[in-house]
Amino acid sequence: MLRSLLVAATLALTLPALAQEVNTIEGFYSGSGEGELSMDLTHLDEDRYAIDIGTLVPMENDMPGCAGGISGEVLLTKRGGNFFVENEDYDPNVTLLSHRQCEIAISFDGKGGVTLEEKEGCLSFHGAACGFSGTLTHDAGGI
Repeated sequence: MLRSLLVAATLALTLPALAQEVNTIEGFYSGSGEGELSMDLTHLDEDRYAIDIGTLVPMENDMPGCAGGISGEVLLTKRGGNFFVENEDYDPNVTLLSHRQCEIAISFDGKGGVTLEEKEGCLSFHGAACGFSGTLTHDAGGI
């Protein structure tokens, strides 16, 4: 009887922890594209995340480097989503290259990897020699 009571108590204490869903996409990612890329995702609630994306092409010999970053909030599923940020300097009368917003497609592979694809309108967030497209791996992917 005492043994059954101990087993029941142990299960009662461990089952709530097992029932909690682990957020597998939250965290820091690093990788490469036109240069070094990073992405940090912080779960806010439900399917809403705070996101920071950075790109860096170091200066090499006589070639100038490039860097940039973008942040905001994004709605994501386990498969991914699209990240949009309004361009503050948008003017429809200036040029055809002027876009109302920067768009980046985010696709998770379910194995700790993510692909970022810069769609349009992001040049004002980074230099001409770098971008936000590339493949990244979750830093805890090997755990």
